[in-house]
Amino acid sequence: MNSVVEDISATKKRITIEASAIEIEGEIQKSLNEVKDRTRVPGFRQGKAPMSLIEKRFRKDVENNVLERLIPQYYQEAVKAAELTPLLPPVIESQDYKTKGALKLVCAVEVRPRVDGLVYEGLPVSEVNVVLEDDEVDSQMSRIAMSRAVYVPAAERPLEMDDLVVLDYIASGDEEPVTDQFLKVGSEAFPESFYSAIIGKNRGETGEAECVFPPEHLNSRYSGRTVNFKITIKDIKALQLPVIDDEFAKDVGFDSLVDVRTHISKTLTEMKRDKALKAEKGDMIRKLADKYTFDLPETALKQEINSIVANAKTLDAYKDTPEEEIKAKFNDDAVRNVKIMVLLDIIGEKEAVAVTENDMKEKLISMAYASSMSPEALLQYYNTQEGALESLRYSVFREKVVDAIYSKAVVTKKED
Repeated sequence: MNSVVEDISATKKRITIEASAIEIEGEIQKSLNEVKDRTRVPGFRQGKAPMSLIEKRFRKDVENNVLERLIPQYYQEAVKAAELTPLLPPVIESQDYKTKGALKLVCAVEVRPRVDGLVYEGLPVSEVNVVLEDDEVDSQMSRIAMSRAVYVPAAERPLEMDDLVVLDYIASGDEEPVTDQFLKVGSEAFPESFYSAIIGKNRGETGEAECVFPPEHLNSRYSGRTVNFKITIKDIKALQLPVIDDEFAKDVGFDSLVDVRTHISKTLTEMKRDKALKAEKGDMIRKLADKYTFDLPETALKQEINSIVANAKTLDAYKDTPEEEIKAKFNDDAVRNVKIMVLLDIIGEKEAVAVTENDMKEKLISMAYASSMSPEALLQYYNTQEGALESLRYSVFREKVVDAIYSKAVVTKKED
């Protein structure tokens, strides 16, 4: 087999592969002999049928099978000999083979560009200072207390926001009233106008409201309608927070309130440091990408831009924006993203970064914990989505490459 590589562009190559008739026919005859040995033909003992009969019956299938095996093999040999790194599967431009003849294959492939003079050791990184304020600890303490709050019968007072109200109501268009409905005042179950009609009223009092429910409203019973309500307040329950003292600390698993604050401080500091570390690494990689200029693979860039447009279209701010306008706005981001992809792939190879099954297991456990799923359920989900598990593996690979670069960086602490 011989191969020739010609440049279409810096990131796209045309590969011509030629194999002689002798080479191809030798592989076909070898396969035909294997078929003969394991095939029983009526009138002949197994393996004793004449080759002419075997060829007549099986040659076409054997030719196809041999070419399906040889073409990827030849392609990989050609790519390796030319020291190319394909980014996508090749596009076959032409394939010429006739029975007992030579093979000629021409394909185009997009390859990873070369980056001359790449240096990623000793990159300067400014450490992000992490400061935890007392009010952040207080806020978290309040959230813990809120999670243990209970509703109790309210004193004789008017209804307030965040109360739990028990009410009856009749809605226009409904034949039967709704009775003994428990509802948190201010929840998204009803529009604001519903609550405005009853806030400030006492038990036994009534209110009337005209409510406009958008089509996408979560209350599917009334979504897309304008509904008039007649409402009667039957009971009011107030949210009662626990007293934040040492008894509260014991209820949440600590010996004292000081221990709770210490635990919260440690947890919040770790979270802020993790966030700061991600920011440091992100800034480091963006600056690395901005240092180098090289030709970008057209297909990869097009895919990145299309992905950005698709994501933007899911946001209210861009759902009515023309695609070309979105592409123009985010073109620099797409270019940087593709540059980062290329650089991380190159550095990952140089650093011999590999993703082990243990790495994947740890990633899945972390993601499962964050999404309140079991690792088994999450893995099952990824297995049902085509290419999802490989995409996750590549994400882990990139994270490990960034960690490798950061480990070689020169980190300096910012002055306060």
